[in-house]
Amino acid sequence: MTKFGEIALIGRPNAGKSTLLNYLLGRKISIVSDKPQTTRHRILGVLTKDDYQLVFVDLPGFHKPMYEMNKVMMQNVYSELDTADVILYMIDASVPIGNGERFLMNTLKEIDKPKVVALNKIDKIKKSRVLPLIEELKEMGFDEIVPISASAGINVDELIQTILKYVPEGEFQYDPDYITNINEKMYIAEIVREKVLKKTRDELPYTTFVEVRQIEHFDDYVEIFCDIIVEKKSQKPILIGKGGRMIKEIREESEAELREYFGKEVSLELFVRVEKMWRQKGKYLQQFNI
Repeated sequence: MTKFGEIALIGRPNAGKSTLLNYLLGRKISIVSDKPQTTRHRILGVLTKDDYQLVFVDLPGFHKPMYEMNKVMMQNVYSELDTADVILYMIDASVPIGNGERFLMNTLKEIDKPKVVALNKIDKIKKSRVLPLIEELKEMGFDEIVPISASAGINVDELIQTILKYVPEGEFQYDPDYITNINEKMYIAEIVREKVLKKTRDELPYTTFVEVRQIEHFDDYVEIFCDIIVEKKSQKPILIGKGGRMIKEIREESEAELREYFGKEVSLELFVRVEKMWRQKGKYLQQFNI
């Protein structure tokens, strides 16, 4: 007997969804940042064991859409909640439950699907705070609450076993070696964007888009050309930095990570260009429907 199920991984921005997915799969497929709205794509992570296959869908952080890009992202979220077998709701236990979190909780109440809560970052709070949080969540009608630390791997095995209680029997739908829908081009773009998120502040991280223009594979190295797109002329010099320092740091840190991915040297060329209102344009928005 085998089990197969699709797990919608949802939570407020910075709840730790991408960290959990990377831990489960034993490799990095989703970028991690302390800034909200990091995940833009519908990212699949397929966890296959002898007797089960779980397809985790790392959805964009639940937020109020202000641009067409964000509307597309939230449409992906609602669509996935309708089709998933189990909803895995991640909550950052290290911060107080605010209005945004409660809005998401009330939204999930209306969905007739098994809902498992992963109470994340318990290694960052006092143990005396964990039980009251669990009791509060039980009163809200969630099926299961499992305290975890995605970064440290605490109770993650228990979380999987809890999810499996609600997963139906079924044949595997993916090859056992298949891990993710993130292809080479998308991975490169996401790694560069991760470094932009790390290095920049204020609105700049949310108004950037990385477009991979060219990838050339050679015997001992890979050559990559990318455009980092911003919305305003004033943002371009910020991203380049004084004497080109900022863009150099982004390039060097991206190259270091991409060397691990490709297993060979990487030559990365980054160019910054301005594209006004790109978050409203179809040619970019279609890339979020994967």
